[in-house]
Amino acid sequence: MFFEFGCLWVHVEPTLRLLRWEWKETVSSEDFQVAFKSLLAYSNSHQVKNWLADISHMPSVGTDEQAWLSETWLEQFAALGIEHIAFIQPVNLHNQLVLESVLTDGRRYLRTEVQFFSDILAALDWLTPSPCQAEHLEQQWKEVKRCLPRYE
Repeated sequence: MFFEFGCLWVHVEPTLRLLRWEWKETVSSEDFQVAFKSLLAYSNSHQVKNWLADISHMPSVGTDEQAWLSETWLEQFAALGIEHIAFIQPVNLHNQLVLESVLTDGRRYLRTEVQFFSDILAALDWLTPSPCQAEHLEQQWKEVKRCLPRYE
């Protein structure tokens, strides 16, 4: 199941209990929170246990958003019982530092295995049972995104 939600492209693969998302545009602080709350809701409703978060081109995260993630969102995320998160490393060093800080803050809540990757196929290979399945998922993603409107 592929869909767009505001500033995100999202794919839920129910057989793998995988939610993949990619940031696509800059948003206000309020929309940032709505997006992350929606990821929680999608994960809960689809019983997701694995995340692939492509934050490589995520706009710079502000101090208010960082505080909200650490102080409010993380505890709700931890309650989902997500087992694995594969992050595609941000190109923005500021966001890398924010992510590391939020993950450090989340140590008291999270029992999630976290890995950082520089490319999607390596992340999918880690999250799926076979390289063939990883390649298939990536091909599906590319085909669907080609048909979606672009926001630059």
